[in-house]
Amino acid sequence: MKRLFTAFATPLCTALTGVFAGSLGLSLVVVPAQAQEREKVTIAIGTDVLDASQVNNTSLPIYTKCWENAGLDVTLQPTNSTTAMQAVLTGQADMVNMGPAAAIIARTKGAPLKAVYLNMRHNFQFPVVLDSSPIKTIADFKGKTIGVLSYGSQMVQIFKGMLTEAGINPDKDVTFVETGSGAQAVTALSRGRVDIWGTWDSQIATAENMGLKLRRFSSPFADKLNFGGSYFVRDDMITKRPKTIEKVLRCVAMGSVTALANPQGSLKVHWKVFPLTKPSSVDDATAIKQGLHIIQTRGEFLKLEPGVKWGEIPISAVANMVAFMKANNVIQTSPKLEDLYTNQFIAGINNFDTAKVVAAAKALPQ
Repeated sequence: MKRLFTAFATPLCTALTGVFAGSLGLSLVVVPAQAQEREKVTIAIGTDVLDASQVNNTSLPIYTKCWENAGLDVTLQPTNSTTAMQAVLTGQADMVNMGPAAAIIARTKGAPLKAVYLNMRHNFQFPVVLDSSPIKTIADFKGKTIGVLSYGSQMVQIFKGMLTEAGINPDKDVTFVETGSGAQAVTALSRGRVDIWGTWDSQIATAENMGLKLRRFSSPFADKLNFGGSYFVRDDMITKRPKTIEKVLRCVAMGSVTALANPQGSLKVHWKVFPLTKPSSVDDATAIKQGLHIIQTRGEFLKLEPGVKWGEIPISAVANMVAFMKANNVIQTSPKLEDLYTNQFIAGINNFDTAKVVAAAKALPQ
């Protein structure tokens, strides 16, 4: 795993990183005090860009000591989706936070992987072009080059489906290239190395913070893809460590409540936990404005629908994703929906006092 860091007792930590206008790939190793007394949990994350959009499932559970107080010693491993998923399947990690497409493909091939918490409740991955680009519709993608984080990322599956929907053969009519994330991906787009940039909400917000004007594309079916970024575990963890799953994800849910209740306080917390994530090239007012744009953009994909609990996975969302992938030849067989997800932990995950969490959120440093 190329990057690793550990949740620990104090809210301030040392981050070794390169900053992309407030977003970054982190390198951090911290040895927690008395960590040996807590249950070890390793979470692989399907992105190496831990910008402020990740507050709910990284810096907030660390800063509030939620994981620590639950008796957990949590290690986070940021990487790409393919590597993150393989880490769980091979036992190098216990959980993975990533988009569902790769997990669905793996399940159809017999991999014992199942979603236990829906984090991103809408499709948040989009192809974008510079506002000055002559590309106006998805049909205009024909013959063009699309830059993506990695070939194994979920966005590739979504984009291929969107292309097929528009009458374009994704395997012959376009060229996918890996551009990574952050500054190198933005440079590839702005300098014409790729015609289209495949990316996600917080990266779009970060590029906009840099002054780029972008136009994003979706499609009717893609708009129905409500099975967004989720937490997946192996089947055996569901059987052997159910309480651990609840504890980890209860802190993520509380982090989501906190981020939505007090975005600015959550931003400040992110900077306290990971100091070098704060941009050093702009003044504080600009840094706050840019950081809030990232957090608030992510918030649109985190917030709950009326009557829904944190992490709850609607069967319709799973069915829509499977239908989308099968219709566009991403998968050839339809797996049993109940093999792809479970809501058995949702009651335990939501066993916290929301009013108290909101009150604590309002008290975060401003």
